Amino acid sequence: MIRLSLVPAAFFLPTPSAAQDIVQLPLFDGALVLSGEVGLLASELEPDVAVASVWRPVQFGTPEKPLAGRMDCKLGGLRTDYTEAMFDLRQRYRDSKSRRREAGLDDDRKTEFEATDEVARLQVTGNANGPHRHYVLTYLALRDGDTLYDLRLNCEFRHLQDPGSSTDYAAIMHRYIDIAVPVAAAPTAFTATTEQSDS
Repeated sequence: MIRLSLVPAAFFLPTPSAAQDIVQLPLFDGALVLSGEVGLLASELEPDVAVASVWRPVQFGTPEKPLAGRMDCKLGGLRTDYTEAMFDLRQRYRDSKSRRREAGLDDDRKTEFEATDEVARLQVTGNANGPHRHYVLTYLALRDGDTLYDLRLNCEFRHLQDPGSSTDYAAIMHRYIDIAVPVAAAPTAFTATTEQSDS
């Protein structure tokens, strides 16, 4: 599973006790893993193209002061020919930054990046207004020989009252949605690094 930690997809076959809590939707040669009460709004999961939208209510804040909100996630994926440019997620993100700023997306300067020769993941967090929301954007590239699986998952979090800067939106996302990859694509060593991006 990508924490969108790589683990083979077979690891996530649910046990009888967990079968009601985990749903796996076919995603190319792996699976989109939904945990808990996650609602599927739309999906088009084909051999070469994947599109899905999910949501769930989320409680922010603390048990003493809970704040209601929701998480909305959109997944887009494509099976295409491998190229070094498509696998270079950091450069692809740099190329999109001006467009993202023009769209009112205020990305944090620190991004999380991890990669092997077969798998690369870039995670961006930030916030936007109109309406006010926080987001976690994940770029994911999986190489299988001459084939590239190019995935992007964007999760937005909305709330009536801001729960504070200490809220870990990425941790909330990973609690409910992840991506399981084929056994062949799971690397033996995968180390995350936090990078300071240009402003």
